[in-house]
Amino acid sequence: MSLTRRTLMAGAGALAGAATLGRDAGAQQRLNVGVVLIGPVGDFGWSHMHDQGRRRMSELLGDRVNATTVESVAPPDFDRVVTQLVRTGHRLIFTTSFSYFAPTQRLAPQHPQVFFENATGPTTLPNMAIYNARFYEGRYIQGVIAARKSRSKTIGYVATFPVPEVIHAINTVMRGAWSVDPSMKVRVVWVNAWSNPAREADAARALIDQGCDVLCSHTDGPAPLQLANERGVFGFGQASDMTRFAPRAHLTSSVNNWGDYYAERARAVIDGSWRPTDTWGGLGSGMFRMAPWTNMTPEEVSEAERVRDAIAAGTLHPFEGPIVRQDGTQVIAQGQRLTDDQIRAMNYFYRGIDVAIPG
Repeated sequence: MSLTRRTLMAGAGALAGAATLGRDAGAQQRLNVGVVLIGPVGDFGWSHMHDQGRRRMSELLGDRVNATTVESVAPPDFDRVVTQLVRTGHRLIFTTSFSYFAPTQRLAPQHPQVFFENATGPTTLPNMAIYNARFYEGRYIQGVIAARKSRSKTIGYVATFPVPEVIHAINTVMRGAWSVDPSMKVRVVWVNAWSNPAREADAARALIDQGCDVLCSHTDGPAPLQLANERGVFGFGQASDMTRFAPRAHLTSSVNNWGDYYAERARAVIDGSWRPTDTWGGLGSGMFRMAPWTNMTPEEVSEAERVRDAIAAGTLHPFEGPIVRQDGTQVIAQGQRLTDDQIRAMNYFYRGIDVAIPG
């Protein structure tokens, strides 16, 4: 039996338990909150940190909420899982992946009494909000650090799918690296999965074999970083502080914080103030932070902190012009800046990235 099937069965049991609990008079006064995860809670990355956010929400709100997590929900199973959550009285449902945006947008109008929150995406609906963090800010910092650490002048990027949030992250690593050394290159291997440790490790191995001596990863677990540790190169964690998985390789990670947002949105449902907001919080918002710097010199730490603080203060923006595509055409000139809508719709790579976007 596959991992996905097992976790879905466990999720179905949790839903049944929530339905039973919901028949108790005390439980009916609580807000039932559903959290749908694209990967396993134990991925130590994206899904793990969303589950930590769910735990934090429960700590902050206590018996005002009753939370149900369903993990490893593949997109083909999404409709069934969400429909079951609705049937068992869940009035607020967090759908935690870009892969869930289209199906959430399709299902939300069918359940107008339910409030949906999708992690990433371009648009809202009357009962569907979107939320994300400006992780590209952390990617810019990674690019700066990578350019200082790399001897081969080649950064490897283990990528998931060619969707805008991944594309603009890769571009931001390039921007950060070029701010230090315009001869830097970025190579990309696509794994076509958010969480698949074997593919992630294979991608990391291929990038190292191609001469990459610093690895970035957009996947949900520590496998690329562990491979970097094994092969004697550097790397960055994803979503959580992954120092412990690669003590010799880890440089820093972008550490996600969803708990305060989850609690805020649950309170809004409880007090009747919920609105379909579009939240995109940066380093200054607390929605994510940089993990402690490791395996870096004092000079490298000083530079990383200077860049981090400038981004948080708004005095440095990763998408300031000039910006030039791979084919040499200019996107924006010096003195201009990409808008949020342009960033979220990005479908091109910058100069210096040695791979085409899959068609």
